[in-house]
Amino acid sequence: MSRRALVVVEPRSGRVPAGQLGVLSAAARVCDAVEVLLPVADGDPVDELAGELARHGAGAVRVVTGLPATSAPRVAVVAALHAEEPYDLVAFENSSLSADVAGALAVRLGAGVCWDLSGLDDVDGELVGRRLALADSTSVDVGWVGGPAIAIFRTAALDAVQHPAGDAPRVVPVQVPAATGPEVRLDESPGGADVVRSGLDTADIVVAGGRGLGSQDNIALLEELASVLGGVVGVSMPVVDRGWYPYAHQVGQTGRTVRPRLYLACGISGAVQHRVGMSRSGTVIAINTDPQAPIFDLCDLGVVGDLTEVVPRITALLRERS
Repeated sequence: MSRRALVVVEPRSGRVPAGQLGVLSAAARVCDAVEVLLPVADGDPVDELAGELARHGAGAVRVVTGLPATSAPRVAVVAALHAEEPYDLVAFENSSLSADVAGALAVRLGAGVCWDLSGLDDVDGELVGRRLALADSTSVDVGWVGGPAIAIFRTAALDAVQHPAGDAPRVVPVQVPAATGPEVRLDESPGGADVVRSGLDTADIVVAGGRGLGSQDNIALLEELASVLGGVVGVSMPVVDRGWYPYAHQVGQTGRTVRPRLYLACGISGAVQHRVGMSRSGTVIAINTDPQAPIFDLCDLGVVGDLTEVVPRITALLRERS
């Protein structure tokens, strides 16, 4: 059965993030023809981006220039492409913009949306999404009635798989339809909570702290080490509950799922609720005063010691070497 997919990506700083390439790889596993909608700005390296997308399964790249960072134009473009030749799957990374686009697109096309998918399979000729459940200890299958299947993926759960070099992808310019529908824009906010973008989702290095920090003042130790390493600070739920650090930096079942190359767990015991958010990290280093802490069952290197002594020493050594 022939199946067509459209994967919507959002380049950042002139490159496609690995998580979005993972979404593309997931679509390429179950679809015969995969296209990518690639919004670009003037000066973006289109040929380079298209080549990277092709290596991860894209057969055609639909390029749209100067697309505003709002949902309505994206919905209009995808709907217009779908009207030309229907897609069986429209896939997105998990982001607030993608959620807006996917929801509005589903209403417009009379389709269904499945959120937070960790995988996609073909079962007896039908698309079946996979979602992790019960603290990521098991998975459940979800499906769509009608089409196209609109899917939003948990990018930290996906692998970006490169394909053997083949033909260069077709690069097709796309115009934004003249009538994109009503636009919602926030001109003024009465105030409230600050929006914090942590960078955890795409960080290669995460320096995380837990209850063992002892006080909010010791967060500075993590920030200094993260700065030296070029990483991002993460925290466990107890740190957020105490008001020591913003929720946007929380790693775990009720926070972010991360997949860095290096994860330093400082003063984190390793409860299952935290582990589900970082268990796919490349190398895990744990620092804890309790030699029986569960985090030591997961880590690659463990240090039994007081983080307020160990972390500053690591930071100082790294500064000496740099």
